Amino acid sequence: MFHVSRNDGKHGTAVVELASSFEQQVRSVLPSTWSVRLDMQSFATRTQRSFESDAQVVIGAPDGTHAVVLIECKGVVAPRDVARTAQKTAAGAAVMSGRGIPVGAMVLAAPFVSPTTRAQLEQHGMGWFDLTGNLRLRLDDPAVFLDRTGAERSGFRDPADRLLKSLRGPAAAKVVLELAETSLPVGVRELAERAQVGAATSARVLELLDREAAITRSDDGVVTAVRKRLLMDRWAQDYKVMASNEVIATLDPRGLNHALKALSSLDTRVAVTGSAAARAYLPDGVTPVSPIVSLSLYAEDPIGLMKQLGLRTADRGTNVLVMRPYDDVVHTKARLVGGIEYVPPAQVVADLLTGPGRSTEEAEQLMAALESIEPGWER
Repeated sequence: MFHVSRNDGKHGTAVVELASSFEQQVRSVLPSTWSVRLDMQSFATRTQRSFESDAQVVIGAPDGTHAVVLIECKGVVAPRDVARTAQKTAAGAAVMSGRGIPVGAMVLAAPFVSPTTRAQLEQHGMGWFDLTGNLRLRLDDPAVFLDRTGAERSGFRDPADRLLKSLRGPAAAKVVLELAETSLPVGVRELAERAQVGAATSARVLELLDREAAITRSDDGVVTAVRKRLLMDRWAQDYKVMASNEVIATLDPRGLNHALKALSSLDTRVAVTGSAAARAYLPDGVTPVSPIVSLSLYAEDPIGLMKQLGLRTADRGTNVLVMRPYDDVVHTKARLVGGIEYVPPAQVVADLLTGPGRSTEEAEQLMAALESIEPGWER
């Protein structure tokens, strides 16, 4: 078995060019004793055989075993396209198997395949290839596993394409947080009112999330379902807790317990996030995956909070992160638990997913717990 991981980049968008680039990439990482052959006949006959893939690559091992890889090429691909593409390619693979030609793998090729799209492809048993160098190909016989990492963001830009590409900024965050807890169904304008953003912002964010398969919409654009895990994963690509907020690293010389106990008696507005907030939302009896090593706080007045708690700025031994939030939404959506305000669960998840240490594991534990409490958190 060969497992290869490295970076590379190529340019071009035509179907033939995508298929040829895939062939060249595979050929470049397999030993010279292996054969890699691109079947171009499917291009000429595609209109007569619409159930088949755009191209086929035959990979042969030195011992004589070989496998057919079906290549489905797309100029643009979004996560919502994956299920339909996988179904179509699988149908072609079934037809070929019926002809006595077993298919070893199915691969989607595009100029760029986003991280969310790659996750969807993996769930549907498909590999991928793009011109920035991202490649995943898995064969059982002969045994091959190629895994290459390219760009996380597309470098291909169409000047005429004005679709929203990022969830950066407070307005997008407001829509995301509202979607994570709002009642469904909900339309564009109603969502905008609930999230307190403009209707145009609501529409553009929903269009992006629809492309990313994080939501389901009816024919008239109404949101009928929210896949909250996908929603959080997509937001975490653009939102970073340590970069999106103004963060002050501090030390409470008297320890975390002192800071925690003092929160309910402060005369400045504070909302807890991170590990402590995750614990507030875990069901009774559930043991956290890791101990609290630091406290993360959103404060309207960070300096005032530091004075009240007796916190000192610190480069080492930090145990309290004081953050001026990217937007007041972290306070307006906060929930009161035991006399202390905690940011909403979706904000906690986003902060943990993009935070340091074992915070990703804590985010996964919280999302697993939320499955039985709030709809939409299921895998």
